[in-house]
Amino acid sequence: MLLANGLLDLGIAFLLAVALAEWAKVRRKSERGFNWLATAGIWFLFAGTFAQLPSAIGVYLTPLFLAEIFSGVAWIFAILGTLFVGYETLLEK
Repeated sequence: MLLANGLLDLGIAFLLAVALAEWAKVRRKSERGFNWLATAGIWFLFAGTFAQLPSAIGVYLTPLFLAEIFSGVAWIFAILGTLFVGYETLLEK
């Protein structure tokens, strides 16, 4: 259960960061990067949801396996989003 709460909190934190960037008018500098970060937040929410499911769903389709897949993809999206935001806000003019 501890892993699930962490993934849900991480998804909410990513979505909150994108919302605060929109509010602070920073998002327009790097629209593509913040879209990747929002996508990562949604995938972290999905991963947290699968980690909350009971473990008796099926033999081949365990919820923890799905949580690991979703969180792995979310980390890739988060890294891409962070790189895009860093590049577009700091290096592009």
